Amino acid sequence: MKPETIIPLLKEALNLSDSATVERHPAGLVNQVYHLKDGTRGFAVKWVGEDAFSGIDRFHQFVLQQQLAERGIAPKPVWLSDDELIWVEQWEEKADPHPSIRSPEALASVLARVHRLPITARPLNLFSRWLHYIYAAGLKEGDSLYDQAIQLRASLVKSEGNTDDYVLCHNDLLAHHVVRDSTPFIVDWEYSAMGNRYFDVAGCAKINAMSEVQTQALAIAYAKEVGKDEGEVLSQVQLHMEIVNVTNDLWQAALEANKQTAG
Repeated sequence: MKPETIIPLLKEALNLSDSATVERHPAGLVNQVYHLKDGTRGFAVKWVGEDAFSGIDRFHQFVLQQQLAERGIAPKPVWLSDDELIWVEQWEEKADPHPSIRSPEALASVLARVHRLPITARPLNLFSRWLHYIYAAGLKEGDSLYDQAIQLRASLVKSEGNTDDYVLCHNDLLAHHVVRDSTPFIVDWEYSAMGNRYFDVAGCAKINAMSEVQTQALAIAYAKEVGKDEGEVLSQVQLHMEIVNVTNDLWQAALEANKQTAG
C-alpha cells in the first residue's frame, strides 16, 4: 500500500479535510502501519494485505476491540474495509517515554489485568491454528517441526481444556505494545482470544526475548498478581514455553512460505 492512496481512500469514511497528512510508522513483519493526522484527530491505519497465512478473523477482532476500547484498555477501532485488508483505529498519543523498557514485574501486572477482563472472545483453538500454519508452510509427516507439533497435541488439548485457566489472552504482549502503564493501555490485539493464561505468560517471555532469570521473575510476579501458587505457575510457564516455541516456529514457517509464494 502506498501512503498517497490512503487519504483519498479514507476521505469520505473519516470525513477528512484537505489538510490531512499521512506518514509511515514502524510495524511488524507482516502489517504496514501509517499515522494519519487531520487537525486534532489522529488515526492508525493498518494495511494487512501481505497477511495471507495467519487465518485471523479481522471482523471478529474489530468487534472484540470495540469492547476493549469501552473499558479503556485499547484504542477505539474506527473503520474496517469490506475486504478486511485496511483497519483504522484511533491514534494513541499519550505514550510513556520509553514504552519498550518494561520490567518482567510490570508486564506481569499487565497480563494479570488482561486476564481479569470480563470479556468473552472466540477460543484460540491453537491446534487448529497449528494445522493452518502447517498447511500454509507445506509441512508434512517426517518434517521435524510437523512431528514436534503432533507430539505436543495431547498437552495442547489438555491446556486448552483447563477451564480454571481459560481467560482472555492478548497473545502478543511485546513491551512496546503497552503504551501506557498507568491504565494500562495496550495496542495490537489482533491475536487476542480465549485461551490458557500460561500460554500468554510464556508467549510474553518469548516475544520479549527474556532470559531464564527474567522469565522466572515474570512467572513469580504473575503468581502474586493473580494469587496462585508460585511453584505451580513456574511449572506451567515452563510447560507452555515448549508450546509457544512450536507455535512461533510454525508461524515463521508459514510466513516464509507465504513470502516465497508472493514472489
